Amino acid sequence: MKVFCPNCGTDNEGTPGSRVTCRACTASYEVPFEAGATPAPQPSFGGRPVQTFDQPAPVQPPPQMAPAPVQPPPNVWTPNAPGVFVQPPSAVGAPGQTNTLAIVSLVSSLLGCLCGVSSIVGIVTGFMAISQINASGGTQKGRELAIGGVAVGFLSCLMSAVWVAISMAQRH
Repeated sequence: MKVFCPNCGTDNEGTPGSRVTCRACTASYEVPFEAGATPAPQPSFGGRPVQTFDQPAPVQPPPQMAPAPVQPPPNVWTPNAPGVFVQPPSAVGAPGQTNTLAIVSLVSSLLGCLCGVSSIVGIVTGFMAISQINASGGTQKGRELAIGGVAVGFLSCLMSAVWVAISMAQRH
């Protein structure tokens, strides 16, 4: 039986009640049982029901999408949020307490101006004090003292090295 494609009008061959794929536009449709009737186009994708010519296709409302719940973005940092461990100040020292190594660093570096050995102690204890102050989370102070101890320690070491070089040059 000769049937015409409802999509593009091309004539195709098919038997009544069978499905035909148009050779021109590749639309898929069902051949009607009555001779000469033009069938309505039927999509062959998306899982939609096939329309028969006896009854109209049921009209289905579009699927309703539920609104997505709004959630906060992940990995949001909140300071001192419940469940976050913050080291109590008593474990590190009283708030605002000056780091002892920072004081030792500055004093020993100043003494290093008189004798060069203690300036090395001032440099080492200065770096240790800076590390402890950074790890305390702001509960200790004295960073300026530690930096001053390191700077004076390096200067006194440099002065001692220059003094030794001048002394050796005068002897020869």
